[in-house]
Parts: sequence; structure tokens; C-alpha cells
Amino acid sequence: MGQRSVVCPNCKRPVKPVECSRKNQTKRYVVVTYCCPRCGAELITERIEVSG
Repeated sequence: MGQRSVVCPNCKRPVKPVECSRKNQTKRYVVVTYCCPRCGAELITERIEVSG
């Protein structure tokens, strides 16, 4: 993910999300959650295909 700014619903200001959790969904996919570095609110969850 490119470092894009997202407006945090808690802080009400643009923040650069930081990765806060990563779960293996299947052998091929990983679910990565990005959170606000200020308050820790979850902002984005994306599913990434694992290569290899």
C-alpha cells in the first residue's frame, strides 16, 4: 500500500495509517489492518495475495 493519508474518524485529521495487525486468512491471502498512529482506530483492512 502506498502511504496515503486517511482522515481518522476519531482524531478528525489526516493521518498516515500504520500496519497494526496481520492475519493469515488462507495460505494464499493475508488480511492486513491499518490503524491510526495517534489513537489506534482501525482505518483500512485489505486482503493481500501472498506470492510464492
